[in-house]
Amino acid sequence: MPYGSFFLWFLYFSATAFLGWILESAIKSFSEHRLVNSGFLSGPFIPIYGFGALALAILSSLLSQAPRMLFWGVMLLVPTIIEYFASWFMEKLFDIRLWDYYKKPLNLHGRICMLSSFFWAILAIMTIEFIQPFLLMKIKLIDGAVLYYVAGALCMYYIHDTIDSVRALVFYKTFVANLHRLVQRGSMFIPSIDLGTKKLPPEIRRILKPLKAFPQLARELKSTLNAIPKSIRTRLEAIIGGKYFH
Repeated sequence: MPYGSFFLWFLYFSATAFLGWILESAIKSFSEHRLVNSGFLSGPFIPIYGFGALALAILSSLLSQAPRMLFWGVMLLVPTIIEYFASWFMEKLFDIRLWDYYKKPLNLHGRICMLSSFFWAILAIMTIEFIQPFLLMKIKLIDGAVLYYVAGALCMYYIHDTIDSVRALVFYKTFVANLHRLVQRGSMFIPSIDLGTKKLPPEIRRILKPLKAFPQLARELKSTLNAIPKSIRTRLEAIIGGKYFH
């Protein structure tokens, strides 16, 4: 494999996942007019960007002698293919769709659309021409012992964060399912701890992470809002954005 060891590529994956988090969080924060910690994980990494960067690096090496039209054709399509597969995989794994483009023109099954593909194509060009050479050059300057230590620490962090994020998403799905049952019985959600009007109950706070990162998930709560006391519902809508609940 070009450019060195597994640890080097692992740090490259982490660096591009971090840059992807900065980019996506900045875009969403600007559009939402609030700070958004984007992505499935709680920490400042969005793995789909890291996997995309790795795929581009591997394929660009394999196709380095290919005709330029074929080379760039593959490079520009790869990120879109990864986005489609990631959407399909998350939906199959959790029975939930974390993003969709059904309202966007020229979309495919709501998983990808022309606008996102255009964005990915520009990012692919920038990654191959500028980001990849720069990051790999900097990472190769890191001392071997430090490289292994940082890679090991990041690996442990990813494991912990992934487990915690999966738990949050599973709790969200369970919480929504319980709300649906309350609606069917004509009952109301009663918090386990009454914290008054200043703080959200712990059950609601636990669903904030996936809702903040993927506010479109709020559509699953639309039909259950009547089961949530108005005081709690008002504060929840203020945090996430009322437009996602209506």
